[in-house]
Order: sequence, then structure tokens, then C-alpha cells
Amino acid sequence: MTDFCERRRMPGPEAFAHGTRARYVTGCRCADCRASNVRRYHERQELGKAAARALPPAPAMPLKRVWIGSDGKARARVFKRACPGAHRRGCPDRSYLRKDSKGGVCRGCRARLIWNGCVDTAPVRAHLRRLSRQGVGRRAVADAADVGETTVWFIYTGRKKQCRKTTADRILAVSRDHISDHALVPAGAAWRRLNLLLEEGFSKAELARRMGKRSLQLKKTRITALNASKVERLYRRVMEVPA
Repeated sequence: MTDFCERRRMPGPEAFAHGTRARYVTGCRCADCRASNVRRYHERQELGKAAARALPPAPAMPLKRVWIGSDGKARARVFKRACPGAHRRGCPDRSYLRKDSKGGVCRGCRARLIWNGCVDTAPVRAHLRRLSRQGVGRRAVADAADVGETTVWFIYTGRKKQCRKTTADRILAVSRDHISDHALVPAGAAWRRLNLLLEEGFSKAELARRMGKRSLQLKKTRITALNASKVERLYRRVMEVPA
């Protein structure tokens, strides 16, 4: 293995150990590295089959194909089952399913289900800015999405133009429900509810006691998300009780 790598002028095994796919991608074709590449191929096939089995069932639709034969005449054939596509919007390759097709989709669509290439971060950046206006900061997004805080910051500032699809999906799945307790949010909605409760006859001391606070000292512009949720829960609990 050493002689082969030296002839190819590849980096030493301290960078990528032999028997790993990273070493195979670097250019090593020893027996261990080829075996690691084969294992990775079968792992990806199993992941694609599992993702295909998780798709909702799709009706079997016929597929008609037309081609020009060697004699120059048009020929046509209708296949019984057409591939419904990775997202049930049709197969871009217009493939048909054989009797031994796995998962109800073709090979190309199985690969599309587990594809993890680079995607544009513009939609992710817009989502992060929308969450920021709602009080969800980059630290909360990083914790909820299990993504590095530096990656989230680079996407937010536009320094990172592309990211992996799984990273984008995890960030896009973060919602306002993942806001941190001490994040600052606009206090307008909370004070509107408090003023309605004060008009109903509650005192500030009573409202503070029901919220678990010593006094009702909240700023008029921005308050913490924890206090906003306490006001929301108190308002719903009081207003839903019949008089």
C-alpha cells in the first residue's frame, strides 16, 4: 500500500487512513480502500431502499415509450408500472419499474431521496432572518438544528453561499417554538393581554402572583420570551374560565 501511494504521490496515511472511503476518493486503490468503497456503496443502497419504503403508496400508472428502431420506423411499448418519482411528482427520467424493483421507485429516484449535495443558502438565509425577527437567535437555531453555530452565522451573513441539503433541511425545520427563554421579543401583544386583564378587575399584584413573579415590572418595548409565554398562558387560563 505504501509503494502504491508513493508512486501516486498521495498524502500519507496520517491524513486519511487506509481502509476508509476518504482514502479511496483521494486516489488509493488498495484492497482495503476498494473494500471500504464497496461497503459505502451498499450502505447507500440500503438507505435509499429504506427512504423509498417510507414514501406514501402511489397508484400504478402505465408508461408509454416511443423510439426509432434500426430500420428507421417508430416503435412503441407500454409498460405496466411507471416510476412515480422520489417525491411522487413524476420521475424525471421517465423510468419504468421492473418486477424486482425495490421500494416502488427506480434506482435514480432512490439516489435522489438520499442525495446530500450542495444547495443554495438563499432560502435558508431568509428563514433565519424571519426567525430573528421573531426572537429566535442563531444559538437557538444551532441547538435545535444540531448545526454548528459558526455555520449558522456564515449562512445568516451571506458568507456561506452553499451548504449541504441535510443542513438546509434541519435549519428550515426550526420554528418559532424553538425560541430561547431569555430571547427578547416585542412586548406589544403581552401588554395588550395584560391591559385586558386589568380592565376585567385584576390588580397588578394578583397578575404577578399568578405569573409566579414578585411584581409586574415588564418593559413596554421588548420582554423575554419566557415572560411572554407566561402572559399568554395566564390570559388563556383566565379568559377560558366561565364567569
